[in-house]
Amino acid sequence: MTPAASPQPRIGWAETVRLIELDLETYDAWFPGVSAARPTGIRAGLAVFRTEMFGANLLFRLQTYLHGAGHSTLATLLTRMSRILFDVMIGRNVRIGGGLYIAHGSVVVEGTVTIGQNASIAPFVTVGLAGAPGTAFDVRGPQMGDGVVLGTGSKILGPVQIGDRAIIGANAVVVSDVATDHTAVGVPARARPTRHDGGGLHVVTREGP
Repeated sequence: MTPAASPQPRIGWAETVRLIELDLETYDAWFPGVSAARPTGIRAGLAVFRTEMFGANLLFRLQTYLHGAGHSTLATLLTRMSRILFDVMIGRNVRIGGGLYIAHGSVVVEGTVTIGQNASIAPFVTVGLAGAPGTAFDVRGPQMGDGVVLGTGSKILGPVQIGDRAIIGANAVVVSDVATDHTAVGVPARARPTRHDGGGLHVVTREGP
C-alpha cells in the first residue's frame, strides 16, 4: 500500500502577506527598486508590471490562501490565470517558503510538494509525481530544503528528499535523494558535493581534497 501524504498546512492571510514580502525582496535583487519602502500591495502591483514573472508568484500565494480559506472556485481561477498568463502551474498541495524566484515560464509543480525558503526555479522545470505502469498512484512529491536551485529543464520526481542549497543541473532527472550542498546532474541524476569558495562554487568530481 502506498503511504498517504500528510495534509499540507493552511496558510492564513498574515502569513501570505509575509511570504509575498519575502518574494519581493528576492525580486528586488534582480530588479532594484521593486521592494522600495511602500505598502506591500503597491509594491506587489509595481512588481507585476516591472518584472516578467512576479505575477506568477503573486497568483500562487493568493491561490494557496484562497484554498485554505474555503474559496476553491476563485483559487482555481487564479491557478488557470497563472497557466495562461505565465505558463506556470503550481498545485493546491504545494507549499513554498518565502523568497521564491521564478525566472521564466513552462514550470509545473504538482503533488504534495514542499520547497523551503529562497528557492530559484528556472524555465521548463517539472516537480511532481513519479507514477509508473502497474504501480499504485502516489501523490507524494519532492520535499526540498532552503536555497535550492532548479536548473533549466530539470525534473524532480517522486517522494525524494532534496537538501539545503542543493543544485539540480540543467535537464537533470532526479528520482533519488540529493544531500545538502550537493549538485545533481545527468539522467538519471547523480549527486556530487558542491564546494562554496569565496569566488563562487564548484562541483567536486572526485573524492578527496
